[in-house]
Amino acid sequence: MKILWRSALMLCLSLPVLSHADGVNIFDDTGQINNENVADDDKPWHELQAHIPAYPKDENLVPFYVSAVANNTYAIDKSTLDVGKDGVVRYVLVIKTKGGAKNVSFEGIRCETRERRIYAIGRDDGGWDRSHENRWQAISGESSLSYHRALADDYFCPDGVIVWNPAQALQNIKAGR
Repeated sequence: MKILWRSALMLCLSLPVLSHADGVNIFDDTGQINNENVADDDKPWHELQAHIPAYPKDENLVPFYVSAVANNTYAIDKSTLDVGKDGVVRYVLVIKTKGGAKNVSFEGIRCETRERRIYAIGRDDGGWDRSHENRWQAISGESSLSYHRALADDYFCPDGVIVWNPAQALQNIKAGR
């Protein structure tokens, strides 16, 4: 109980000091919080340049769950997973069918707008072709087969909030969130 009282007392005593640290007033004249480090919502969003990564290696693939009705195997190349400063989670996706076919793509998910984008499609020779569908598209939440929905809702943007870093995204995937 003593620890609780001491903690509360320290907090109360430190508030006046913190609010005047470095002579900075954290509130403006209207009582609104004034933080110059917060992005200005009035500025238009600008996407950073996406650089196509190396073709995925099997030892870097981390499988993830889509749904009980999904028959394909879905995996992310952990070496390509990136959380950009522009709010886009970029990754290489590998989908394998039961028949042995393999689809490889370099993609991005923008959590703020719940959109996806395919930057490039993998070729059988290990190279890449730029996608013809190189534009942002809404992620549908209706299909239980939608791997974009699973990635956004369960792994990269849980509760609509972007993960902080690739390690957090991988932790969500490994935990099956």
